[in-house]
Amino acid sequence: MESNKKVNAILEYADTLIGIKYTWWEGNEKDREDPFYYDDPKNINFYKKHGINCASFINILLHKIGVKLPPSNNKYKGGTDFWYNYFDANNKLKPFDYTTNYDIGTLFLRKYRDVDDQGHFSVFYSKYDKNPKMSLYGNIIHAYADGGVGVTNLGQSHFCDDVGYYEYSVEPKDWLNFY
Repeated sequence: MESNKKVNAILEYADTLIGIKYTWWEGNEKDREDPFYYDDPKNINFYKKHGINCASFINILLHKIGVKLPPSNNKYKGGTDFWYNYFDANNKLKPFDYTTNYDIGTLFLRKYRDVDDQGHFSVFYSKYDKNPKMSLYGNIIHAYADGGVGVTNLGQSHFCDDVGYYEYSVEPKDWLNFY
């Protein structure tokens, strides 16, 4: 499946997840062996009942389009720290630059620091109609603490603090295809 078809497929499926509650990863999940749904994708009713976080949202999308995720013995594979390290080791991370004209399907991320600052993932969802080159005015889709799975404005999400939230971007071809 070529990249544009994959982007369309993940965004169509992501739309069906809108409204699913957000669940914090607390680092000690006892009820799920795979808190990020990395090895064991579930059905939509399971997600509605148990919720998802930003990292499991990305893994769910990858499973939906049939991407074979890289094998790992990491206990928390599929989390923000796992993916940051994977993309970094494969030279796929680019510094986030809010002036860049990003492609739809670009993955934005903030690096994991600790349980209190777990980092974040979002996917560039739509461009700003009045000026498509202004990505900051476009929308992202993500699972976030204050709203569950939903579509929000990239600029509002990025500038939720004084410094800027997102640190990296990964092009669609670099996270929807594995090597």
